[in-house]
Amino acid sequence: MSEIRTNIVLRTRSDSIISSRPEVEELILLQKGTHPMSKLLLISLLVFILNLNVIAQDTPKKSDEPTPAKIPLKTREQAEKEFEEQLSGATLVGFFTTDGQNGDKPLKPDRYKLGQVRKMPGKEDQYLFSYELKGTPIPLLLTVKWAGTTPVIVLDELTIPGMGTFSSRVMFHGDRYAGTWQHGPVGGLMFGKVEKAEPKPQKPESKPKTE
Repeated sequence: MSEIRTNIVLRTRSDSIISSRPEVEELILLQKGTHPMSKLLLISLLVFILNLNVIAQDTPKKSDEPTPAKIPLKTREQAEKEFEEQLSGATLVGFFTTDGQNGDKPLKPDRYKLGQVRKMPGKEDQYLFSYELKGTPIPLLLTVKWAGTTPVIVLDELTIPGMGTFSSRVMFHGDRYAGTWQHGPVGGLMFGKVEKAEPKPQKPESKPKTE
């Protein structure tokens, strides 16, 4: 009997010693779900699962549809050729403003009739424009700068016979133009469209009369 009682006492003491260790107590609380860290672990697990779902939804799925072909960009040479063809024989029809003089007044009409436009051989940015003034063609050697494939006519104190001395920056995009002009102390804005003259219909050749 004494041995049994001694064993019970020793076992009870050893259990109390083990259960009194902090690590064992926390493990027991985690198993029971009453430990404060158990809620944090549960929340972390839920956040991890939600993040997995978001990543899965954001991952692009492979489509069987063919990828649309990219439109090739114009080269500088193509843009220069189109610029010459577009302005040759065209008329710039638009409006201009004068700084400090417009107010509620209607815009002033603006019109420039062009002849042939061509790039000068061996010149990087020099173009020869034929400008018609009162029925008389006037040759103008102008500088054309390029922003990528967008042409910009640059005038710096250029004297135009019959008009005066001007500075200007005019950009062309599609069939539209826009820019600034300066004539001495006076300046403003200018804008409009590039209009191409419609080709004249050719008369049918008359057949020679047969007797």
